[in-house]
Amino acid sequence: MSGTAKWNPVLQVGQVLDKYELLERVGQGGMAVVYRGLDRDLKRVVAVKILHKHLADYQEARDRFEREAQAVAKLRHENIVEIFDYSGAEEAEALGLSYIVTEFIEGGTLRQVVLDRPILFPELGAMIMIQVCRALAHAHGAKIMHRDVKPENIMIRSDGHVKLMDFGISHMVDLERLTVTGQLLGSPAYMAPEHVEGRPLDFRTDVFAAGIVLYQLTVGKLPFEGKNPHEVLKRIAECKFIDPRQANPRIGNRLGRIILRAMAANPDDRYPAISEMVSALEAYLEESGVAADKVAAELGRYFSSPAAYELALEGRLVEHLTRRGQELLATEQRAAALDTFDRVLVIDPDNSKVLAILDGINRRVRRKAVAAGVLLAGMLVAGVIGIQRRMRVTDRPPVAMLGDESISVRLPRSRFAARDQVALAPDAAIDPALDATSLLGPATPGRPTTGGDAGSPGTTGGGPLSGGGTITSFRVSPASGSEYQLGTGEWQRVPGDGLVSLELAAPTKVTVRNQSGCCQAVTQALAPGAEIGVVTLAFLPGAVVPKCSEASARVEINGRSWELGQRFDVVFGNSLDSTRSVKIMFSGSDKIDPQALTVSVGPGSTKDVPCVLR
Repeated sequence: MSGTAKWNPVLQVGQVLDKYELLERVGQGGMAVVYRGLDRDLKRVVAVKILHKHLADYQEARDRFEREAQAVAKLRHENIVEIFDYSGAEEAEALGLSYIVTEFIEGGTLRQVVLDRPILFPELGAMIMIQVCRALAHAHGAKIMHRDVKPENIMIRSDGHVKLMDFGISHMVDLERLTVTGQLLGSPAYMAPEHVEGRPLDFRTDVFAAGIVLYQLTVGKLPFEGKNPHEVLKRIAECKFIDPRQANPRIGNRLGRIILRAMAANPDDRYPAISEMVSALEAYLEESGVAADKVAAELGRYFSSPAAYELALEGRLVEHLTRRGQELLATEQRAAALDTFDRVLVIDPDNSKVLAILDGINRRVRRKAVAAGVLLAGMLVAGVIGIQRRMRVTDRPPVAMLGDESISVRLPRSRFAARDQVALAPDAAIDPALDATSLLGPATPGRPTTGGDAGSPGTTGGGPLSGGGTITSFRVSPASGSEYQLGTGEWQRVPGDGLVSLELAAPTKVTVRNQSGCCQAVTQALAPGAEIGVVTLAFLPGAVVPKCSEASARVEINGRSWELGQRFDVVFGNSLDSTRSVKIMFSGSDKIDPQALTVSVGPGSTKDVPCVLR
């Protein structure tokens, strides 16, 4: 950057920094402002990240930044954002700023992606994090720690490819831990206990952070939360959090153990190397029917159409896990088989094939138990398995002992409960004298608490009724056009205010759907007298498809470059908005009107948007 004049610290779009023209300001974080730029020499789009002045004003920080940038620039990995250029210490002092130039990623951060649409299947969280962990393994092999693994530093490219960025920058930030206002820099929620307590850090600190992000993706919330950073740091130091398998039963034992080991309070109890966490995640995905070398392709399909992919993945998982459970059972690996069948029932509580298999296991176990004179133990095993499709996870998974074999069976809850969309029903008391047939039999249907319209709201009290049942109420959102079904009974209309009150005598499955085509159906297990809260139907995504007859046309959608003819999903999630506006701009030819087009899209709808020719 020889011959460059003193830089104006007030940066404007259109200015040129050395050979980099600043085209557009695309983001800002605690450490830097990011611009989409153009490398005028190589004619390529780049990202120019200019560090905040309070971080670049220190000579030692500039020197450290230069050393870190030199080291990270040598990293070459498909899951690491590549560094092209950076300001040296002398240039930074002359300019009054420090910057780094990287490849430009068309897409958003993992934080943005997850906020737009929470991940429903833990397998998807594992797919994302396996690529992050591969990037960390490559960096660790080059003796480089990241020190700030968090969703804001993970990019999801428009094709679903995962990229980890900002290696080493937090190391520079550590030199000046506090800003002028005394606020802690970085994200305390992703720090390891040794980091909070000021103890030495090593590569296992990155392992802990990767475990937190995996927890967040699969559970739907952070393990350590508080009203302020101090409270969060205190909870991290104590390292107490809800077991991920309890927070979301879909996680299962194998993935749960991976998360728990990565997040062990003592670094010696974690994976000694991030590569071992990669191997564990690969084995988990292989067990789930996802080939480790196909993860990038799977994520590409997911991010191109999340709702369609999730529907397909559900069927794939049920089929694969059912087949795997049968194979494990055939080789006398009963505990592993039960764990696998449990995963199936969490996804599909009424899976007839798995329930029939479990019923057969119950009968065999009962015969063996009677022969051994331990009928009570056999009945306990039958009871635990039989209520799997009814109940939620308890604080401690029940364990039934039979001879020298220990069988741990988790009790699932609703597929959507992990997103805090519905409150859990309280545990129902299980009479150990019940036999397997009664426990595995069909759910007792509930009935509306009023004698009028089947969809009318009834009494909302919690006391027993004359029919012997107990009132259970929940509210449906959106109410308009929604219906509910108890067990396999008739579909009934949800009343206008969304409140449904039922008299239940036993745990019962309820399914809620919307006939307008706006939303995904929800299935929830209800217990008598439960306070369920709100059952929220997630809106299906809408979509726009940009089209243009000009072969040289380019298109941007909501400020992101996109491909002509490719579907752009508009995510609604649980928003109450019935429409969303999308801004589309065509360019690349004098024949195209460059004026931005604003298109309104509704849930479940797809609109073709043609360019406007002059």
